[in-house]
Amino acid sequence: MTGELEFVMAGFRKHYADSPPPPPERFGRREFGFMFFDKGFVQRHMGFSRIADLHSFLVDHVPAHVYYSSAYYESPGASTMDEKKWLGADLIFDLDADHIKGVEGLSYPEMLDAVKREMVRLLDDFLLGDLGFGTSDLKVVFSGGRGYHVHVTDPRAVRLKSHERREIVDYILGTDVNFDWVFPEDPFDRRQFKQMTRVDRSRRFPPSTSSGWRRRMREGTERLLREMEGLSVDDIRRRYPSAAGATDKLIEGMLRDLYSPRGGMTGSELMKTNDTMEVFTFDRYQALFLKMLEGEVRPRVAGEVDEPVTSDIKRLIRLPYSLHGKTALEVIRMERDDLDDFEPLRDAVPKTFSDEPVRLSMSKKVDFKLRSERFNLEGEVEVPAFAAMFLLCRKEATLAAVGGH
Repeated sequence: MTGELEFVMAGFRKHYADSPPPPPERFGRREFGFMFFDKGFVQRHMGFSRIADLHSFLVDHVPAHVYYSSAYYESPGASTMDEKKWLGADLIFDLDADHIKGVEGLSYPEMLDAVKREMVRLLDDFLLGDLGFGTSDLKVVFSGGRGYHVHVTDPRAVRLKSHERREIVDYILGTDVNFDWVFPEDPFDRRQFKQMTRVDRSRRFPPSTSSGWRRRMREGTERLLREMEGLSVDDIRRRYPSAAGATDKLIEGMLRDLYSPRGGMTGSELMKTNDTMEVFTFDRYQALFLKMLEGEVRPRVAGEVDEPVTSDIKRLIRLPYSLHGKTALEVIRMERDDLDDFEPLRDAVPKTFSDEPVRLSMSKKVDFKLRSERFNLEGEVEVPAFAAMFLLCRKEATLAAVGGH
C-alpha cells in the first residue's frame, strides 16, 4: 500500500469514526454497496438491520465510495433481485458535468457552477414547477464529485415503474415535443384558382399566459428573435446548424418577414403582440423558422438529466454524508432553499480533516479555493491536511513528507 493510499484511508477512517453518516429513510429496507481503495471489486447486496453495523463497516473497511439503493426491498440483503422483493423506489434525478453542454475546458470550480445552474433550472422549472412536486418530498444532494442528485419521495412517485419514470424524463428533455400542439395551425386565407383551392395557414404563437412547454417555447423563441436581429445571412448559417443548408434567398426572406417594419411594428413584434405567426409571406419562410425553433430553441429550453438513472428502479446512489473517493469531499444533502448559497469547495470539505501541515509534490500547477482559503500551488509545497486529502484523491499531487494528520 502506497503512502498516499495509507494517508487517504486514515483520513476517511477518522471521518467515519468521528462523523458517521445518519441513516437514510427506511434504512432497513435499503440495499448497500461499496467500492474500495485497495480492492478491485464492488461489494453489494448488503443490508443492515442496525445503523451501528453500517458505521462499524465503514470504519473497519474504509470504502472509497458508499452507495445505497433508491429502492426499498423486503429482503435487501438477498443475493438476487427476485429474492429481494421490490416494494418501491425513490424517484432519482442525476445531473453532472457529462450532461452539460459547454463545460469542456472549464476548471473544476467553474464546472461545478455550471452544473449547479442547470440543477436550479431542473428543480424550479420542472420538478417544482411543471410536475408539481412539493419541497417537503424533494431533497437535493451534492454528489461529492461532479454534480447533484435529486431524491423525490412523494408517495405518488415511489411505485412508478421504469417506463413511467422514462416518460417523466422524456417530458423534461422535450423528447418528441409536438410542435402542432405548441404552435397550432389555423387557416387564414383561402384562394380559388380555376378548379384549385389554396388555403394558407398560419400558426398560433403561445400566449404570454401559457404554461409548461408552451411557455418555455415562447420564451425561448423570444430570445432567439432578439439574437437573430441584425445578423447577416452568413451569420445565421454559421451560428445556427438548423439553417446551415438554407439558401440565401430563403434566409433573407425569413429575416425580412421577421424584422421589416409593418405599420410601425416589425414582424417579430407583431407575432408576440398578436400571438400568431401570420407574419410570413410564404410558407417556406415559416417552415425554416419552425425548423430553427425545433433545432435551436427546443434543446436550449429542455432540462438536462441522466435518463438511465431516473428510469432504473433498482439503482444504487451515493449515501448522503459519505465521502467521495476521488475528491475527499462530503456528499451533502440539503433543501432546495439551501442550494442557492451552497458552495461545494467551501461547504463540502469535511470538518473532520485537520489544518495540520502536509508536504506534497504537485504533479501540475493548480489554483483553487478550498474552505475559503486560496491555493496557488506548483512544485513541492506545504498545505493543510484537508487540502492534501483533496489533492491526493484527485491525483494532482503525491506525498513529499507527512507532517501530520
